[in-house]
This record gives sequence, structure tokens and C-alpha cells, in this order.
Amino acid sequence: MAKAFPGSGPEVWSLYERAGKWLLATICERKASREWCDRKGIAITKAQSEGMGSSGGFLVPTELENAILDLRDTFGAFRRRACVWPMGSDSSLFPRRTGTAAAYFIAEGAAASSTSTNMDGVALTAKKLGAMVTLSSELNEDAIVDMVDYVATEVAWALAAKEDDCAFNGDGTSTYGGMTGLGKLVLDGNHAKAKVTAAGGHNTYGLLDSSDLGNMIAGIKASAMPRAAWYVSSVGFALTFARIAAATGGLLTPGMVDGIPTQFYNGFPVILTQKLPQVATTLSGQMMMAFGDMYGAAVMGQRRGLTIARSDHRYLENDQMAVLVTERFDAVIHDAGDNNNLGSIAALVAP
Repeated sequence: MAKAFPGSGPEVWSLYERAGKWLLATICERKASREWCDRKGIAITKAQSEGMGSSGGFLVPTELENAILDLRDTFGAFRRRACVWPMGSDSSLFPRRTGTAAAYFIAEGAAASSTSTNMDGVALTAKKLGAMVTLSSELNEDAIVDMVDYVATEVAWALAAKEDDCAFNGDGTSTYGGMTGLGKLVLDGNHAKAKVTAAGGHNTYGLLDSSDLGNMIAGIKASAMPRAAWYVSSVGFALTFARIAAATGGLLTPGMVDGIPTQFYNGFPVILTQKLPQVATTLSGQMMMAFGDMYGAAVMGQRRGLTIARSDHRYLENDQMAVLVTERFDAVIHDAGDNNNLGSIAALVAP
């Protein structure tokens, strides 16, 4: 299991103790833990209209929130690479540049032509996403480390997985909070330049070749190259990138991206996400993988931090309590090009 607070020693234990005592005070309603938090200056703050039943929710303290956020960024490909934009309200606009100033030759004594950059706004609407885990109602002081690791890891994994699902597979329905992902965009007929179709018959990962991957690189604009990366599942990585590299005797090199050990293919990092196809069988008509600059192509609107709430009723027969952690966010792919212009990201679609 990933650790909420990596490392060892008194400083790490202090972080676990602060996070664990807060959980015991709020979720388990332990009086002694609440008094400990009061002495240490750890705020126990109610979150308005956030929670289950009459218990309400609590704003997660900085130490625990940072642990969940760090793990979420490690598990999730989209949030880690997209532009994260703080939202001041439930609806917000992300400023996007749509055109640049132009340069002209100027004759001697002639007036210069006036040009300017063009801007518009990408609409963001926050949606509430929740992840629920269960805990024993008999937790005690000796379980602090395990409790913090369990809550932080399980919640971070669930939130990251759903964020990736929305960004890559969202179809605009309530299943994805109304969000539309890259896989849907490249098939809608309005983003032909972002749709790179694999060669005839190349409808599985095991049949893709270096030409298919090269065509993906050619599917994004030059300004997206410096921050470009491959986005693929672990199955796609093994059956495509590792296979091609083994056959050619190279191309894959190890490195670090965002503090995470990563393989590079042809100089671009391979970012793994389990929300892209994980099968060795045919994927005809589906997005197989993506390539490009996610920071330039997408925005993750973040309305607020995490809140946590409890319920004693749902799992009463198991002597467990339900713990719900929620966030508010929106994910928008805003630069996948169109039918005439390349964008910051492209997707490989099986024929």
C-alpha cells in the first residue's frame, strides 16, 4: 500500500498523529482526540451542506488533504498533467488564447498594421464527486498509521480513477458528471485533426507499429511538442511500446516525470492510466491511446478542497461506519484542434 506520509522518523510520525487524531475526533467522535486537537491547534471545521445524513461534513485539515492530493496526483494521469485552475464559484471561465499577434514587413514611412491576441473563455462548472470507504467502529489509538494510510490511499485512488475516466472516456452523461472526454471528442466529426486512425488491420495493441505511433506525433501542433507525452494503459504499454522496443533493440529509456519513475519512448514520457483500454483483443472504432501536451489541451477546474463525513447507519449490521470524502471539480478538453487545424493533443483510433 502507498504511504500517506513517506519516510520515517519523528517528523513523519507527527504528521500521522495529527491526521489520525483528527480522524478519530471527527469520524469516530472520540472526546479525548477532540481535546488533543484543541490543544494542538488543529481546527475541526464543519463544511456547510457537505456530508451524509444529519452528521454533516468536516473540512479536511492541511496535513491529511495534502497526503490525499499527493497520492491522487500519483495515481491519476489527467490531474497530474492538465492545467489545474482554481474556481472562485461553482461556474467559472478559464481564459484561453485563440489567436496571436501577427508580424508584417513595414515599408519606410508607412504605418504599421495593428494586430492583437484573441482570447475567449472555457466554461467550467463544478460537479461534486465522492468516494466512500468503510471503517471499523472499534478503531483505537494504536491504529492511527494504518487508518490514515487506508483512508488516504483508497480515497485518492478512487478520485483519481474517476477523474481520468471523465477526461478520457466521458460521454457527456451523468455517469461522467456531464463531462466529455477525449475519446468522445475525436469521434464527433468536429475534431478530425485529433483523430489519428491506425493502419488498416491494426485494431489491437499487438498489431500497432512505429508508423502508427509516428503518425500520432504528427497529429499535434509544434508548440505542444515540448510538454508532450504518451497516455496509455499498462496493457497498451506492454503490448505496443515494450514490444516495439524489444524488436528494435532500444527506444525505451528510464527517467523521472513529476517525481515518478517513468519510461520514455522516442524521448517522450509514457504516462500510464488504467482508464484507457486494457485488453489485448480488438478495439475497432475506439481510442487506443493519446499523445500530446495535456497542460495545453485541457483544464481541471477545482472549486474547493476535500471534505469528509460519516454515517453509522449504512453498515450497521457489520459494525462499520461509512466515510465519504468529496471534492468539486470539472474537466474540459479545450484544444483538440478541429477539422482543419492541429491541436495540443491527438488520439489513436483503431480502424
